[in-house]
Amino acid sequence: MMCRLAVLGGLGFILMAWLAQPGLAEVTEADEHGFISVHKLHIKAPPARVFEALVEEIGLWWDPAHTYSGDAANLSFDCQTRRCLKPTSGQSPGAEVDSWDNLVPRSRKLVALCEDSGDGLFVRHMTVDFVQPPQALRLSGGLGPLQPLGVAGSMTFDLEETEAGTKLSYRYRVNGRDVASWAEPVDRVQLGQLERLRRYVEAGSAKPYSPD
Repeated sequence: MMCRLAVLGGLGFILMAWLAQPGLAEVTEADEHGFISVHKLHIKAPPARVFEALVEEIGLWWDPAHTYSGDAANLSFDCQTRRCLKPTSGQSPGAEVDSWDNLVPRSRKLVALCEDSGDGLFVRHMTVDFVQPPQALRLSGGLGPLQPLGVAGSMTFDLEETEAGTKLSYRYRVNGRDVASWAEPVDRVQLGQLERLRRYVEAGSAKPYSPD
């Protein structure tokens, strides 16, 4: 069975959510060929904890407004689903595999950032190209509204230990036609996601700090 990558209603919701984001952009470059977005954050936790939250607990800090299903709990880097991967002969229909031939433990590999609602909706948001815990993670693909545009995107998270915790350096390079207008909306959304990650790691909740 082929993977179901998007639904029109969900895409419309994603587009409105991305365009509605407030805040200042930090786009370092934008032209007819694409754009580059860069952010640096300091998080009061060691790199191992930040990396764990980044990849293992994404459903607890990612903004659900920027999902197709409306529920961040459906996000995971465990992308070995029955819809996309087929068991070989002799294996049960529900077997989880990462290729046509080989079974692998589900928790051993970071394959892609996926969203699976459990009712038929499945989205492969980005593919994991490089991982070096707890120092670096690199993903490829067009996130959110960029996916149907056929762009080439590379998103990198570099984690560096500091006396105060971790310096997180984020960089998203997007190449493609007619995407420059998306530079600031995408940048604002991703800055918001990074701030949610920082709050989650430091305070245990991704919600904005309240003066109360």
